[in-house]
Amino acid sequence: MTTKHDLRNIPFFNELDDDVIEAISRRLQREHYHKGAIVFAEDEPGDCMYIIESGQVKVVSEKSGREKIYNYLGPGNFFGEMALLLGEKRSATVRVVIDADLLVLRQQDLEELLQQHPAIALMMTRELGRRLRGTQQTPILREEFNIVATVGRSAPALARHLAKVTGEEVCLLDLGGLANVTLNQNALTQANVVLVRDQSLDTESLAGILSRLVEQFYWVLLCVAPYETPLTLKAMELADITVQVGDEEPAWLNQVATKGLWRADSSDKNIQRLARKIAQRVVGIALSSGNARGMAHIGVLKVLEDEGIPIDMIAGTSAGAVFGALFAAGRTYKEIVEFAEGVRDKYNFFTGFRFWDFRLPPRAGLIKGEMILDYFRKMSSNKTFDDLSIPMYIIATDLISGEEIVFDRGPVAEAMRASMSVIGVLEPAPVAGRFLIDGGSVNPVPSQLLADRGANIILASNVIPSLEDRLNRRELKREGKIPNAFAIIMGAMEIMESEIIRTRMGPVDVLISPNIARYSTFEYDKVQELIKRGEEAARAQLSTIRQLFAPRPRKPLRI
Repeated sequence: MTTKHDLRNIPFFNELDDDVIEAISRRLQREHYHKGAIVFAEDEPGDCMYIIESGQVKVVSEKSGREKIYNYLGPGNFFGEMALLLGEKRSATVRVVIDADLLVLRQQDLEELLQQHPAIALMMTRELGRRLRGTQQTPILREEFNIVATVGRSAPALARHLAKVTGEEVCLLDLGGLANVTLNQNALTQANVVLVRDQSLDTESLAGILSRLVEQFYWVLLCVAPYETPLTLKAMELADITVQVGDEEPAWLNQVATKGLWRADSSDKNIQRLARKIAQRVVGIALSSGNARGMAHIGVLKVLEDEGIPIDMIAGTSAGAVFGALFAAGRTYKEIVEFAEGVRDKYNFFTGFRFWDFRLPPRAGLIKGEMILDYFRKMSSNKTFDDLSIPMYIIATDLISGEEIVFDRGPVAEAMRASMSVIGVLEPAPVAGRFLIDGGSVNPVPSQLLADRGANIILASNVIPSLEDRLNRRELKREGKIPNAFAIIMGAMEIMESEIIRTRMGPVDVLISPNIARYSTFEYDKVQELIKRGEEAARAQLSTIRQLFAPRPRKPLRI
């Protein structure tokens, strides 16, 4: 039976008299629920209410087929009372987040208590009013990784970066993982990191202290021992995600981290990237198609890198795929510019005939594309997607089915070649039984792909002129001059891509639009001018971009 002392420790009962608490305690029953358990489901009949003694639950709705989170509730909160009082069905599902001890009050017991002790009704009314006001002011929540089981000596660095990204306090709970790590307590404090050590913690008491810590901190890192122990396994069970920080990759982690495992080596750059992933501040940039105008992407990427704007993933189509892949492969700005100038000198269709492998007579295209593929292999250092320093996604189109094809594994050069296979010019790329053409046919600015792959902040660089911009292009104003066949092909592609962008472009937080409308598709000799246009456009958006990256600390949980 729940004692009067137990209830007095729950804030919900603080203002009640002893005799009222005594009456309640005699009627409550304690039930234990493990993480992931469903206390009750939406649309079930409500015949009892619950008070959280320890642990944490989340209130969700799954009617739309996707989980929508309305609230997280910890010790002292109650739930299920509305359906009980009004005789209605449950309006939401309640699932356990941290192993929970719940105090259950049945319908008949509550009705009798309300009649005998009106103070209970007043207390519940006040709490309900407070909760309703909070519901009106707070939008539906997203799934968060508030509790992170961390393996590796670099856990303190991860905590510091997480605090910096969010502007919020981070709790570092040592569960044996920091035993041989020298810590600078002052540096942690200045970085907004609170270190907690408790030698008495075990598998039985961990859920209890966690339920208290999540009421005080938005972020709790559990620094577990780098080997299997009962406490390590329990921490991973209670955590929202497990991360391994460091150069070693213990094989046992893959078997026990059932909630998912994220890894980062000990480099500061990758630890920062991991912190952004935990905080859901992952940055992605979409680079559009555009042929020669795509060289403006080089200037955009240069400014972002020079200004310290992090990029956690890239999605590119055609020219955007080429320059994005080189950037993701770790090529320097100078090397990428040299590549672009090589395109001008060697691969411009009008000036570099000796570098093209023509198909005579033409069948599926004028150019076979093997020489281009070899050049891409050289420039990408024969890397696969797994070798890239920044995750990269490349878009191509299946010529037969019209499907959008996303490359995220295998050789990068083959994906680059497929994505820029312009119809009629470059033969379709044969890949895994498909014939692939320019990705701009289906997704010229692949921002939606970034959102689907977990990007929370999405930038896009678009070098495809709008239909309005085309009217001002100088070559279209030359009276009496009919465009050549290649200009007609590229113009048709450009019109189609512009309409796709206008009607179906995915979510973008900041759109960078270099002023390149006056340049034609084949002006590969304007490398420096195009790069400069990209730099100018990126710098014009820096203020807006920085606002997106500014920490947005929530109201402190601790007073």
